[in-house]
Amino acid sequence: MSKLVKVELTDTLMRWAYELEFHVQSGDRHCVYYFQVPDAWAATDAELQRRVFAIAQQMYADRNAQFRLAEPNDINYLAVLQTKATLLSEAEAQQKPWLQARNPAIWEWTPCVVAHEDDTYIKVERSAFAA
Repeated sequence: MSKLVKVELTDTLMRWAYELEFHVQSGDRHCVYYFQVPDAWAATDAELQRRVFAIAQQMYADRNAQFRLAEPNDINYLAVLQTKATLLSEAEAQQKPWLQARNPAIWEWTPCVVAHEDDTYIKVERSAFAA
């Protein structure tokens, strides 16, 4: 079985400041994803928050790798600052809010993520989410 979770995510572009010689945050950006997670992840709120944050970090690491392939000389990167996972009630899940949700970013084609027990994930079409 699985649980449906609304994930409010805050990220930032970590911009290289040449004059300082380190990365600096360029400002917070907020977005929403919907995760389908294994039931065991929801055993405690702390476990759910930890596992969701880890998946978000992996998603961004994967996206940054794709960006580096396209722009190998760009040393900026995206970083997840925080996530807040909230279990959807049965009534909320029946409304299928992911169908009307905006894409989290211009480079994202879906807000829907299926997380697996082994901490891997896949992004899925809205119509296939929670099917």
